[in-house]
Amino acid sequence: MTAEAPADQPVKAGQAVQHYALLYGDEEEFLAGAIPHLREGIEAGDPTFAVTPRQEAEVLRDSLGRDAAAVQFIDPSDFYSTPVRAMAGMMAVARTLGSRPAWVLASADWSHYPDAMEWVRYDSIFNMGFADADFRSYCCYDTSVLPPEVISLVRQTHPRIHEGARLRQNPDYRDPRDFVADVDNRPLPPSGHSAASMEVRPDDLHAVRVFVAEQAKNCGVAGDGLYNVLVAVTEVATNALRHGRAPVSLRVWPDDGLVCEITDSGHWQPEEFLSWVPPESARKSGFGIWGVGMLCDTVQVRTGPKGTAVRLRICRK
Repeated sequence: MTAEAPADQPVKAGQAVQHYALLYGDEEEFLAGAIPHLREGIEAGDPTFAVTPRQEAEVLRDSLGRDAAAVQFIDPSDFYSTPVRAMAGMMAVARTLGSRPAWVLASADWSHYPDAMEWVRYDSIFNMGFADADFRSYCCYDTSVLPPEVISLVRQTHPRIHEGARLRQNPDYRDPRDFVADVDNRPLPPSGHSAASMEVRPDDLHAVRVFVAEQAKNCGVAGDGLYNVLVAVTEVATNALRHGRAPVSLRVWPDDGLVCEITDSGHWQPEEFLSWVPPESARKSGFGIWGVGMLCDTVQVRTGPKGTAVRLRICRK
């Protein structure tokens, strides 16, 4: 990665990715950080994106005036559907642009999402996944509504901070590998009291799919969501049988949709960053677990003294 520009100097196109956090407490502070960033991209003639909710998009359009036509506005609910899909979408943009710089303004409150820490993980891994991409990405966070613990996590995942009308190096930023390792040391929340369970046998994965389909129906998960969870559970169960150690078990419970957890007594675990990056081919290592991430709203993996647990969430649409 190239060296960063001095703390108070603008970053010029042609450098490696720059991942900023814009911390603001009101509309004036939001515009003071967002508008100059978007205008830099517009004036450079580079692709410029604003991934913001409708209310913020309207404020930006009003402030930009005619220049708003040069910005591609995207609904965050379309882009930030799941962490792994968001990563794949950003990588697709990077591949499409090639060596062209891109200016991105993103605003999405992940603090209320189920398994919100997976979105924090996304923010951290972004710094590695796009280390050589010519991206200028401003992530916007409203300090007047977000709790202090969320802002603390934001500070740990963005190398530079725009706060109080000043852009500066972030002394609280942490290396993604260290940060993700700490996330993985956090225990998963307890499973639901109403969880149903079964043993997973290598000669009867059909029984697993029947079991999950029945539980999904009871939780109101159908259509694409049902198909996705059946494929995902089959893939994870196969990995547990192949790489883990018996017994392999499956627990399923309702929670804003359906949560499935496959556990075994082994200590297999997919390489963390590999599972977030789209493989070049379906034959490449990691395709299966990456595909599971594309199918599910969140995927959480924990390995400890008692074995490995993979928890999948499919939200009710």
